[in-house]
Amino acid sequence: MSEELLAIGDRIVAMARPGEQVEVVVGRSTSTEVRVYEGQVEQLASATSAGIGVRVISDHRQGFAYAGSLDDDVLAETLADARDNATFATSDEWLGLAEPDGVPVPELDLFRDELAKVSTESKIDLAMELERAVRAQDGRITGVEAADYADGISEGAVVSTTGIRTAARETSCYVSTYCVAQDGDDTQTGFG
Repeated sequence: MSEELLAIGDRIVAMARPGEQVEVVVGRSTSTEVRVYEGQVEQLASATSAGIGVRVISDHRQGFAYAGSLDDDVLAETLADARDNATFATSDEWLGLAEPDGVPVPELDLFRDELAKVSTESKIDLAMELERAVRAQDGRITGVEAADYADGISEGAVVSTTGIRTAARETSCYVSTYCVAQDGDDTQTGFG
């Protein structure tokens, strides 16, 4: 789990004023997308993002603020924005953050260290091999419109003044293809 993201949430929650409830959601992710066409890389994109969401409940009003950065000055500003936004909200006497209920959060095994170690070149090779394998599978396949590889690594944390403090991370990946097959006068497309 991401201790760094939990620590960021802890720092913001520690700034709560008396009588104020604060909830912080912190996230970070990376992704890669590769598209191969006719043995060449047609598209290669890699992205990293991080951000924070803050909810403040004060005087029966709630405000939200979001930022796409985890820089210290941005974190404090996001909390200030959530407080400011709460002043414009309609009062609701029933507002309140969730509180721990004693039920343990299940441990889900959704993260694979191996995926984080796969090189970009290996990801490209997987998409190329997929395209070759699809073409070789059946002589009726007349074209491969796309052979794709995509992956993502994400982690997030939630911390609140009511005692909620949890984090999770996960990895995902897939390959897919879109091809055209022809048999006589019949043409079909397929995705898988």
